[in-house]
Parts: sequence; structure tokens; C-alpha cells
Amino acid sequence: MSVSGSLNVDKVVARPPKGTRANRPSSPLSGSLFMEQSDSGSFMMLYTGISNIDDGWEMIGAQEPRPTDFKYRQVINYSYLAGGYKSSSPWKNVHKTVNSTDQTNHIGELLDYPMSYSSGACSKSILFIWSVNTDGAWKSATNTHGTTTSAVNMFNDTNYAHQAKFDITYIRHDLGTLFKETEFAYLFDGGNTNMERFNLTNESHAGILSSYNGGEGASGFSDENHGYGWGGFGGFKFAFATETHVTGTKWGAHGQQKGISSKVGKGYAGNEGSYAGGYNLRRWDNTSDTNIGNVVKPHPNCGEENFTMGQDHQYMLGVYDGTQNNTSWKFIYSTDTGTTSVQGLNPGVNAGTSSGHCGWRE
Repeated sequence: MSVSGSLNVDKVVARPPKGTRANRPSSPLSGSLFMEQSDSGSFMMLYTGISNIDDGWEMIGAQEPRPTDFKYRQVINYSYLAGGYKSSSPWKNVHKTVNSTDQTNHIGELLDYPMSYSSGACSKSILFIWSVNTDGAWKSATNTHGTTTSAVNMFNDTNYAHQAKFDITYIRHDLGTLFKETEFAYLFDGGNTNMERFNLTNESHAGILSSYNGGEGASGFSDENHGYGWGGFGGFKFAFATETHVTGTKWGAHGQQKGISSKVGKGYAGNEGSYAGGYNLRRWDNTSDTNIGNVVKPHPNCGEENFTMGQDHQYMLGVYDGTQNNTSWKFIYSTDTGTTSVQGLNPGVNAGTSSGHCGWRE
């Protein structure tokens, strides 16, 4: 870094600590500075906490690309729940949650048609819901739905007018979706073995990828570089850079034991159960693809969950635990613990909202 011209400094209030590498602070906070002195000179160091980069310290002016950039490329402030159903009645309703206050409000019947047992993904501003059934009737997880895509504008909280380019190629039901941030979504399963690509930037279907052993009923979770999908067919790992997949472990117990994505290097999936019966979450390390220990679900005996992704915490907004209901939870990534039905968090209006789908925005 260089400074040209005059630099006026009224007062130096505090100086960062200084010394040799051995004198680095033992328990620094993220963002801490340290003037490191060596035989070759002095260098200002910044503590970023990334363990694989010099024990978390980086030289200012020569910082490496950081894995934490993924977390902050989009700072999630709002979450959305679209659709869902109760006792064979699907909904067009959309709810909005303010992440800073854990408060959820109904913002209208914004979907083109009632929706349940579907999936979707979101760009920076639009939430897309695939395979919407256009006759308005409830369809179960094993019934044929359709190719129509419905959408919601998350910045003005209105319906986003349907365009033909939104629609997918194959009729699907109870499909899964993996997503590369807000750029691309990859649709799989739902009774079809072809994976479809959706370009979230230009809002259009963007081609068919190679086939794999699909089936009915699927879910997944996504990280910065890979997606992890599973269903009745087993499991696979999908590389976003090459758009190829390899057979992997079955990350979750069942397609209705839904996946939780994060920005902190962990993915979660139900450890047991099917449409309900899940009491624990499998916790996966996205770097090594290993289970780093199961954790208890904040709400037991559940499935068909509607999960969001967040910065430091995520939400479940509606679930099936023997009945379709509006039970929610707030789940903290750092501690892998959560609280059920924080006051004001549960979606309202409908008597139950399991098997909908969630989105999020800045």
C-alpha cells in the first residue's frame, strides 16, 4: 500500500502490538492487527481466523483469497417461505422473516398456483419455485406435478410475472435442487433421471446435464463449490466448477428428511425417519465429506421441513411431525443447537405449512 501527497494525523490513540512471530497474540479476535518484526523487516499482519493460512494471520497487502469470502458475498437479512400444505390443501401464500428479529409475517398469496412437494432456488432478488401444479389440486409426493415455474420478487414482496423461459423441461414431483450461490441451480430427481440447469442470473432454463440414477423424492444441501444430493436412489456429490457428479454416500436418511445448507463449511441432513420420525441431524464437513457427529434436532419426530440458509443461523418454517403444522426453529451454526418456536417466528394464516420451500435475500 502507498500514500501520495500529505497525510495529516492528529493523534494516534492506540498502536497494534508488535514483536516477532513468537509474540503473536495467543487469543486474537478476527480483525486484530499485529506488527510483526523479523530480520527482513516489519509487516502489518491481520488475523482472519482461517486456520490453513499461517495459523489465521495474513500479511496486509498480500492476502490470499479467503474461504470466508463465500460467507459475505451475500449477507442474508430476510428469509421467505413459499407454499406448503395442510391435510391435502396446498397454499399460494408467502411468508417473510426478518432475520435480525426472528419475526415472520404473511405477505400475500404471491404464487401463481398452490404449491407443495416441490423445490426451488433464489437469485439475489427472485425466488423461483419449480414444478408447480397448474390445476390447483393437491398432489402428493408421488403424484405428477408439472413443468411450470412460479416466482416471487423478494425486494418488493410481490408476484414475479410468469415467463415461459422460467419453465423446466421435464414434469417432476418432489424433486431436489442444488445451488451455486445465486448464479445457477441444478434440479434433480422427481421421477426423472436428467439433471436440469437453471441460470438464476438471466432467469431461464439453461440446459440438460448428463443422466444419473434418479428416482422419486430427493433433497440436498449446497456449499460454495459442491452440492450434495440424495433420495431413494442413494447419494451423489456434484462439482459446480465442472458440472459433474460422482456417486457418494447417502447424505440423508430419506428425501423428506430435508437438507440444511450453510456458509460455514457444514451441511446437515436428517439422520433417521422418512416423512416424520427424524430426531437427529447428520452433520457433514464440506471439506472432508465426513460426518463430524450427529446433533439433536431442536424439534423432534419431524420431516418435510422448510429450511432457510442464513449467515450465523438458519430457520425451519413449518414441518410435518405427524400432522402438518407451523412449528418453527432457529438453529445456530456455531453451536449446532436451536430453539423451537421463538415467539413471533412461526408462519401464520394457514393451519399448517409442511413441504413448501424457502428462499432468502440481503
